[in-house]
Amino acid sequence: MGRVIHTGQVVIDLTLRLKALPEPGGDVFADDAGMHVGGGYNVLYAARQLKVETLFAGTMGSGPFTEVAVEALAAIGARHVGAYVPGDLGYCVAITDANAERTFISTRGAETRDPLAAFDDLIFEAEDVLYISGYSLENSGNRRSLERLVERLTGTVPCRVVFDVSPVVGEAPLDALEKIADLHALWSVNEREAAILAERLGIAEAGAAARSGGDAVAAPDAALARALSAQLGEVLVRVGSLGTWYCVDGGEVVHVPALPVQAVDSNGAGDAHSGVLCAALARGMDLAEALRWANVAGALSTTAYGPATCPSEERIREAVALLR
Repeated sequence: MGRVIHTGQVVIDLTLRLKALPEPGGDVFADDAGMHVGGGYNVLYAARQLKVETLFAGTMGSGPFTEVAVEALAAIGARHVGAYVPGDLGYCVAITDANAERTFISTRGAETRDPLAAFDDLIFEAEDVLYISGYSLENSGNRRSLERLVERLTGTVPCRVVFDVSPVVGEAPLDALEKIADLHALWSVNEREAAILAERLGIAEAGAAARSGGDAVAAPDAALARALSAQLGEVLVRVGSLGTWYCVDGGEVVHVPALPVQAVDSNGAGDAHSGVLCAALARGMDLAEALRWANVAGALSTTAYGPATCPSEERIREAVALLR
C-alpha cells in the first residue's frame, strides 16, 4: 500500500451557515458558525478514513492557529514532514447558503511562505500518490518551491500525481500549469474549473466542437473532459450530483455516476472526493474504482454540516456496492 503525500496548505476555516448572502452594504446574522482546521487538512482527513498513511509536507507557522492545526493533524494520524516559518496560519471564511452553495474569503498566512527547498527531502515510492493543490500556484513563494519539486520529478516521475486544480485556476500562471502537465498528472477539476482551464489553454473551441460534432459525447462536461485530456493526458471533471467524467489522452470518455443524496452542505465535498481518490489509488484501485469511492465519499459528505465530513471506509464501501 502506498502513501498519500500532500504538498498544499492547511488553514483555519471559519464557517458560517445562512439563508443567503447579504446584498452589498447589507448585514445578516448566521444561523450557525464554527471554527475548524481546513484546507489540506480536509483532504488528509478523507485519506485517513481509508486507513492510508498520509504525510503533510506543507509549511506551518507559529501561533494559536498553528497549534490547533498541529493537534488536529496528530489526532487523525497525519504526520507533518514540512517546514515551520515565523507567523501564524491564515484563515478562510467559508459561507454556505440554504442551497448548499459555498462562498470563500481567505487570508494569507505562514502556509503561503514555503522555503524554496521545502520539498527537497521528499522521497517517493512507486505506490505513493503525490497530491498537488492549485492553491500552491496562487502566490510566488509556494509556486517557486512547487516548481522546484516539479522540475526534480519531471522525466522520472516516481509515483502517481493528482493535481487538484482548485478555484484559483484562473489566476495561476500559465507556465506553471504547463510545467505540471509535464508530470503526467491526473487533473481533477469541477465543471467551472474545467471551463476556465480550457479557455486558458486555448482549447475552449475544441470543447465546443466536440459538443457539436457528429461523434460528440452526450454531455457538454464529457466533451470538455475529452478536449482537456487531449492536451493534458488524464482528466476528470466532477459534476456534483451528475457524477464524474474522465478521459485519457482524448480517447473514450467514461462516466462514473454519483450517489443520490439530499445535500445540506457542499463545503467539504471536493476535499472528500480528492482525499478518498488519492487514498483509493494508493491502495491499488484502478481509476474507475477509485472514482466510485471518491464520488460516494463526496456525495455522502454533503449530508452533514462542516468542512471535514468524509464518511468512514465502511460507510463508503456499503454505498459503493449500490452503484454497481
